[in-house]
Amino acid sequence: MMGIVDDTDGDDRKRVRLGDRDALIGGTDEFVAASWLRSQAAGVSPEGGDIRYIGDVDVASRLVHYAQPVLEKLIEYTEDVPLSVAVSDNKGRVLSRLDTNSAIGALVDTISLAPGFSYAESEVGTNGVGTVLESGRSVHIVGAAHFHERFQKYSCSGAPIRDPLSGHIEGVLDLTCLVEHSTPLLHSFVRSAASTIETALLNDRELNQRILFNAFSKMEAKTRSPLLVAGKNVLISTSKAQKLFDADEQRIIVQHALYLAERATKATEEIELSPQRIVKIRTTRISSGKTVIGVGVSIADLTIIDSAVHGTTVAQVPQFNINSGSSAVAGRNYDSDPCNEVSSVWKSVTSLTRDAVERKENVVVIGERGAGKEKLIRDMVCNVHPSVTVVDIEPGFLTNDMKSEMSSNGNRSVYVILRHPERLTTNETTSVKKVLSDISSQGNLVGAAAMVTETESSEPEDNPLHRSLRGIFGRSIQVPPLRHRTNDLPYLVRQILNEISDNDVPEMDSETLEKLSTYSWPGNITELRHTLSECLSKKPSGMIEVEDLPASIRLSSIHASGILEHLEREAIVKSLEENDGNRMRTAKSLGIARSSLYRKMKIYKI
Repeated sequence: MMGIVDDTDGDDRKRVRLGDRDALIGGTDEFVAASWLRSQAAGVSPEGGDIRYIGDVDVASRLVHYAQPVLEKLIEYTEDVPLSVAVSDNKGRVLSRLDTNSAIGALVDTISLAPGFSYAESEVGTNGVGTVLESGRSVHIVGAAHFHERFQKYSCSGAPIRDPLSGHIEGVLDLTCLVEHSTPLLHSFVRSAASTIETALLNDRELNQRILFNAFSKMEAKTRSPLLVAGKNVLISTSKAQKLFDADEQRIIVQHALYLAERATKATEEIELSPQRIVKIRTTRISSGKTVIGVGVSIADLTIIDSAVHGTTVAQVPQFNINSGSSAVAGRNYDSDPCNEVSSVWKSVTSLTRDAVERKENVVVIGERGAGKEKLIRDMVCNVHPSVTVVDIEPGFLTNDMKSEMSSNGNRSVYVILRHPERLTTNETTSVKKVLSDISSQGNLVGAAAMVTETESSEPEDNPLHRSLRGIFGRSIQVPPLRHRTNDLPYLVRQILNEISDNDVPEMDSETLEKLSTYSWPGNITELRHTLSECLSKKPSGMIEVEDLPASIRLSSIHASGILEHLEREAIVKSLEENDGNRMRTAKSLGIARSSLYRKMKIYKI
């Protein structure tokens, strides 16, 4: 069988059998055999089944924007070879594809290499997309190396596309052709092309960083208050802010501020950093064109709870007003309060949601896929109105069936959850509006929530709620993505492990939790649940450690704490690579002492 062309085959190999097929363990085919074992464990059938259509992929994402010119160039360079070039997201879902001619296009259509279809290894077995995501490296899968027999007449070369700052895999570039047209050069092409896309992403990041730095300079010149400016992988702060807040507190402030920036251009809000420290922040959204890239945070006030109540000392900071007082939080027992385990961002959202449910308001709940929008509403309705029946409505419903379901409840109160309102047809919208009005007029409607899914690139003001429904739904509630509430991870991990574990609930060590907190979680809570399920499949009991995490998370880089820190870290990594990991030569080439190199490697976790 044919395998990964950039590895070398050894003579001392063993054969492993998977059903009526086999692979060689050792050399190139050890990699393929490992992928086959994963595919088999995931329940993939070698004989087939349709490729699953996921849909709802972001075909206008930042990744597609910067990959498209590279795809077009690849098609131009390889026009004499029947070839399909595709880019997927970091879940293995195809986002875009171009073909050198219609013949190869018709062929790959039969294997559903098209936008919206999933090529995750757990779905279709060993291939040039999913196996890249599982292994974190480029691959060249040829012919019988594919686990799924449907793909065995094809050759697939795939390479990861990584975010240049975080190191996280943003997607995969894949070249597909028939086996007879396969050549090792395709593997080189795909790696080079993926690198070109990463450079474009880096240039975009650098532009955003310059915008953030300029915004910081302007804000700093206008205020004497402590100041922070934050964006993805960037945090710039004044010395005053650094003296007032430690790293964990800065992270709490930044995450809450980014959440506020997605909701409004400017905002003012209080954040509870701890039972003894409450900070009042003023935020200003920072944009590049129509894209929100960060937020400026001015510290308006910091309250430290009275020492007579908590035994604390009030520190005095020059040119900045700090209040002390007992306040409403002084009498609470935070050691036993479960609400104290979650971030101020989530406390704010749940407070808004509870208020809306208690007031029996109809609300629009906006958030990324997997962020927990629907669970938030269901849990709150159950908590506030335990006897209420929750009725779901989604596109494709039959009007008569919906009316029957509503009438079957008699005079019981109902709460309506409307999924994907942006997909409703005009007739469906009219039916929903009439049903909600009828139930409301009968006094049986205790509230309704329209679930609107946004992407990371969505405009904050974007509201795909059907125009004719806007008169029924009032306020909007923005549910933050997990990347804006990573301080909640210890609580969420414990909660999810408790839900999905069969026997004793396993624990997770602090290093693993720290690794989870540096990951960007594009799939939000859903991805976290899937990740923890994978960890439990590897280690059903005992302590979950970094080695138990999926490769995409385990190999992701830490977030840089600022522009200069990022540049320094990248310089050290590059020098280590150029010097084959030799620290003495690396220190010499960087012009620093070996002790300084060791210290910086420890700080940056290299």
